[in-house]
Amino acid sequence: MIKFYHLLLTVLMLMIVQVTLAQVTLNLALNNRPQPWLADWANPVNGQMIISYMPGPVLNDPSVKLRTSLLDERGNIIGSSNINSARIYTLRAGVNQFTIADALQLQNLTLQGNLHNLLQRTGRIAAGQYQLMVEVLNVGGDIVRARQTRLFFITSYQLPVLMQPANGSSLDARLAQNIITFRWTSLIPGSPDLPQYRVQVIEILPGQTPMQAFRGNRPLLDETSTSGSTQFIWRTNLPMLDSTANKQFIWTVQTLDSRGLPVPGMDMNIQGRSEPAIFSIVNQIGEMDKNRKNEDLIKP
Repeated sequence: MIKFYHLLLTVLMLMIVQVTLAQVTLNLALNNRPQPWLADWANPVNGQMIISYMPGPVLNDPSVKLRTSLLDERGNIIGSSNINSARIYTLRAGVNQFTIADALQLQNLTLQGNLHNLLQRTGRIAAGQYQLMVEVLNVGGDIVRARQTRLFFITSYQLPVLMQPANGSSLDARLAQNIITFRWTSLIPGSPDLPQYRVQVIEILPGQTPMQAFRGNRPLLDETSTSGSTQFIWRTNLPMLDSTANKQFIWTVQTLDSRGLPVPGMDMNIQGRSEPAIFSIVNQIGEMDKNRKNEDLIKP
């Protein structure tokens, strides 16, 4: 019986504490595949942060700060916010809604090493699995009033593969002088917003390697296809039967998002460009005439 009264007293004490103390609860409703550009996390599609506040007779301080930590898939901290420079929020009684950008605190978040450089250069972090941990603290930053961690993924994209003209192929100059059709596969996985594809064709000049031409020469064609389309028809308007015939070209497709920014593949340094392909334009009639002349010369 004495033990029962002790247990009852303990329960009553806990209830009294819960009633008298102000209550703060945190809910991170984070999209598990948010937009890859961290500056876009204010968009509702990425979710929201809800902080509920219930005042109590004591410790009734509605002012709080947020501490944000970014963790890798193993739970190691790879970025954290500065609690001293964090914004002070004054909660109202009831539900307080915030964006996921408020939870992330991008301007107050310091990432480690290469991640910081990558974010500065591309506006995003590398594809992979991460955890976002947010803590609600008192203004002094020494008391955690609520905490929650959410898992999320930055999508890894497979860039398009060039299909036509295929690498190493030869095009008949009589056909190429009117149109050349370029085809490629689509971005995998599909993006919520239709990507744009920028088609570039560069001539390989005598004495150049294909990559020297690709990096140094001005493109003959530099156009963007209709959003989502994986085909582009080039109305060449070039003298294919004379000066352009029997030359090599290198082409590629750069995949851009709805903001016109490159969609990175596994290699973040290629700026969303597919592996290039090389093709030739051949004046087959001219080659046939040349072969006939050679045959006539060697006839007895």
